[in-house]
Amino acid sequence: MIETGAAEFSLARWARLSDDHEVLDANGDARPIYRAPLKHLPIGKPAALRARGEQMVATVREIGLGYGAPSKNPPTPWRCDVLPHIFPQNEWAALVRGVDQRLRAFELFLQDVHGRREILREGVVPIHLVLGSPYYQPASIGLPRPHDAYLHLSGLCLARDDSGALAVKSHQFGRAAGTAYMMQNRRALARVLPAYFEENAIASLADTPLTIGEVLHQAAPAGVEDPAVVLLSSGPHAAAYYEHTFLARRTGISLVQGGDLLVLDDHLFLKTVRGLKRVDVVYNRIAEEWLDPLVLRKGSMLGVPGLVHCLRLGTVTLLNAIGSQLADDRALLPYAAKIIRFYLGKEPLLPTVLTYWLGDIDQREMVLENLDDFRIEPIAGESLALDLPPPTHELLPMIRKDPGRYIAQPLSEVGATLHFADGKPGGGLQDHLVFAARLGGRFEVFPGALTRVFSQEEGSPRMWLSKDSWVPAQAGTHPALHSRLARHSEFGALKRDVTSRVAEAFYWVGRYLERTYHKAFLIQVIETLESEELNAAERKEYRPMWNRLLPPLETSAGESRRSITTRLDRYRLMLVPQPGSVVSTYERVMLNAESVQDALSPEAWATLSSLRPLFQRAKFKETIAEEEAARITLRLTAKVTQRIPQFFAIAGRTMLGDDGWRFCEIGERLERAILTANAVCSIGKELAQPVPPTEIQLSAFLRLLGSRDAYRRIFQVRAEPASLLETLWQHPEAPRSVARCLDCVLGWLRECAPAGAPGAAKALHVIETLLARIRNVTWDAHLPPTTPDDALPNGSPPASPLTPETLPELLGKLLQATLDVHPAISDGFLTHQALITQSAPPLSAGRTDGV
Repeated sequence: MIETGAAEFSLARWARLSDDHEVLDANGDARPIYRAPLKHLPIGKPAALRARGEQMVATVREIGLGYGAPSKNPPTPWRCDVLPHIFPQNEWAALVRGVDQRLRAFELFLQDVHGRREILREGVVPIHLVLGSPYYQPASIGLPRPHDAYLHLSGLCLARDDSGALAVKSHQFGRAAGTAYMMQNRRALARVLPAYFEENAIASLADTPLTIGEVLHQAAPAGVEDPAVVLLSSGPHAAAYYEHTFLARRTGISLVQGGDLLVLDDHLFLKTVRGLKRVDVVYNRIAEEWLDPLVLRKGSMLGVPGLVHCLRLGTVTLLNAIGSQLADDRALLPYAAKIIRFYLGKEPLLPTVLTYWLGDIDQREMVLENLDDFRIEPIAGESLALDLPPPTHELLPMIRKDPGRYIAQPLSEVGATLHFADGKPGGGLQDHLVFAARLGGRFEVFPGALTRVFSQEEGSPRMWLSKDSWVPAQAGTHPALHSRLARHSEFGALKRDVTSRVAEAFYWVGRYLERTYHKAFLIQVIETLESEELNAAERKEYRPMWNRLLPPLETSAGESRRSITTRLDRYRLMLVPQPGSVVSTYERVMLNAESVQDALSPEAWATLSSLRPLFQRAKFKETIAEEEAARITLRLTAKVTQRIPQFFAIAGRTMLGDDGWRFCEIGERLERAILTANAVCSIGKELAQPVPPTEIQLSAFLRLLGSRDAYRRIFQVRAEPASLLETLWQHPEAPRSVARCLDCVLGWLRECAPAGAPGAAKALHVIETLLARIRNVTWDAHLPPTTPDDALPNGSPPASPLTPETLPELLGKLLQATLDVHPAISDGFLTHQALITQSAPPLSAGRTDGV
């Protein structure tokens, strides 16, 4: 029984009580090490306990902790328990020694099997298990390695065997996953139950990012004092992408994908908006086979062609080294004890969970005859999948087809624990992911673990629950303190290069957002105009203007619907799932935003993504009443025209003003300039007529562009062609002025233009030339004198304006020049095409930070 203040509450019915239960003894009493944490939980008060669980869920959501691809909708929830797991001090000390021993043995194993292969010659490990492993990479033989070692950042999964001892369940030596979740679970629990940490001395995890950063920086090639380090990820669709982004942020390195890197002149470069930057160290988080399509798996789009060539020359280092993932092959687990004895001459300090390789016919038949007693897993694959593997009987066809790809482990693990998922007690078995880093000649085990609890209750979801794991600190050590705080100063301020891919995604976020806003604003103004008390003559003059401003909406038949005269036309433009509608343009925004979600602040992302459920609920209907269509259209346009400006305002307040966000603003202003130029060009012929559009039409045109108030403040006269052209093309203060928008673009590009880069210089020159051309236009010279209708001779056509260049021709050329700004920016800052096609710079003469 557990005391809970005024009441007692038995947990026995939720726990499989036995001598090996982690939290409770056979009587349902808390074991001594868990008494302090349990007293802070309102166990006898279900409502209060549920509220504590809800607080944890909200905290996890607030700190952005998630699993799986960010674009997954709905996202996979991450679950962290309010009750931690605790390692006894003596057990943790033994665990640390065992992890160190196993890592040292497998380091020697990797060096041997990629070298002299003595262990294979002596038959300690079967040759076919090593050379036939999906993780075996012949290309790694002879490749230089940082500090001549394969393993630098590694992990290990442990569970209690049937004797109650911690035993190794699987290796994550080559590609450890889970360190970010270990750290964030600690952060979440400290927020929800700070009293835990005030009363208990717990070893801190605050040093973990510093240690990882130290390992990465120390792995630089010889002679490089201030290395440029990147984390190579497969991108937002990776299940562990959250961890990739978290580690990149906390260690101060750039998060990149294969397309962000290129090999030039035997060196590896990062494509940034400020030019090409040398890369010295790559922290690899993708499977080795995808790293280089020229040497490893052909056709890979995740890696970098030529990367292995650079590794061979020693111009870049890779952690962990190619070949390290061989140690993760689960088929080697039965031979772990032999490997330790062969290389170290000692007995294993950590046993291994009994493992059967199904490639062996005798072991396979034994397992298949007793399937209910075993857990089947592939010998290679993701070891941090949140969803549990499919039931064994569903794997049978694949096992029989290729049995050598699977192992089996008996379901005889013990060490049940207690958890409080969804505010109520529950029980389950657990395992622990622990992590270690090579520092010099030793491995440092981080003082904690990512603990996973697998529920045993009927009807529970087929996914596990995580726990924070505590390691008791030495007496007198405050849990908030960490020992290497001073090391932070060694790295100085964190320097993150914004890759061209990230900048390009932000650029298109800005462009598509402006395009989405423009269409929604047009529809909103038209709906407002139609509801006003306009007479038939006024409507007749307004409608040609708004139909000219509407970009074409492509239909399935390939025809353009340019009319938005009726309510149903406007509803269609808003919601039809075809290119050109507001909803499809917004989806393009989200497609780009999802690829850089890690670079957006949570507040900005929440504002931007809040429109998606609104569009999803208002799904397009082919048949709908006009009144309902108008109501839906007005509601959605109001939300769009509110949220998009809110996004830019919130992002400006909560995000770094780096090159990434700068290109979002560049895209927004360039798109606004193009839309304005296109709009004015659409009425160029009417403005050039001796009888120009009426004041009502010009006023409607300005109103549809959101510029009528600005025009009146500037000129304080009725709308006239020359003044309208000056407002929308040249005025330095008008918000939609093409010159103002381009001037902003030019200023932002100058801030990130690398010195001496020809592509960037060309882009700046293109914009400067266009601005000079716009500012030098005298509009009156291209406009005919206004002639009243009654002054024209009966039956005579209006005289053609006697100008060297007609107004429509001039506007068309200016529009094309504005459109040409995009390829100039793309070539100079986003694709580096102008730079890459030039001859390679003589980098062998010395290192350069930019090209």
